Amino acid sequence: MDMIETVLYSIPQSETNSELIDCDWNDNYGLLAVIEKNKKLIIQIGDRQLSLDIHCDYPLIRWIDSTHFLIADTRNDGTRKNLHILNTNGEIQNSFNGGDGIQDIVASEEGIWISYFDEGVFGSGISTEGLVLFSYDGTPEFKYHSELIDGPPIAECYAIGKAGSSLLWLFPYTDFPLICVNPVEKTLISYEVPEVLHGSNAICVRGFYAYFYEPYHSEGELYCWKIGKSKPEIIGEIPGRVRGLATREANHFISMHEHQIRVYRIVNQGETEY
Repeated sequence: MDMIETVLYSIPQSETNSELIDCDWNDNYGLLAVIEKNKKLIIQIGDRQLSLDIHCDYPLIRWIDSTHFLIADTRNDGTRKNLHILNTNGEIQNSFNGGDGIQDIVASEEGIWISYFDEGVFGSGISTEGLVLFSYDGTPEFKYHSELIDGPPIAECYAIGKAGSSLLWLFPYTDFPLICVNPVEKTLISYEVPEVLHGSNAICVRGFYAYFYEPYHSEGELYCWKIGKSKPEIIGEIPGRVRGLATREANHFISMHEHQIRVYRIVNQGETEY
């Protein structure tokens, strides 16, 4: 099983005052990144940059479609609107309160999935749901804890990843099951995961194969586990901060490391057997 690495973007060495904060990649739309430069937020869209006059202490950025993206502040001390939808000219189209303690975001056809870390889950407001699907106008369409009463509880959502159709994968603390949520039918499927994979902070699921990045007691290691089998295998290492990409993407993971954005594609013929 091979892994192919591609460098998407590098901050010029002359820009010593610039720092990569977050990024996204879509095979159809290209590169999207938020960069802090001279204490201001800069949006990198392909080869061009936009200055952004929005308050975000800890921003996350995601593509919505070819002409729109979102940026969210992961912390929110109240009812402040901390998620903003913009067009690629930098004009705000809509804003709403996405809750506090945002761990990750997936934007998809069915809406905006937001997962939360422990300070949000054990805080107050919408974040106590652990995982929420919002419509693009900010209406909660699916709330995990309220609508899946018998589902495994989320104390902290370590990782999420987009599946096909309206489905979403998640990997929550404390028991670390691999869960596939259906927000339309309000159901889930849960798989018990080998303990060696517990603590992974990025996942990607393709066919019968699930990939887990950097579980407890590892340093940048990427594992492959055929769902339902007992023994996962290490297939390589990825440096930096890593996030799984959607099922429809050619690459499996995106990372930021040493002023570079890279994507990683896993060559696994078994995925096509699904």
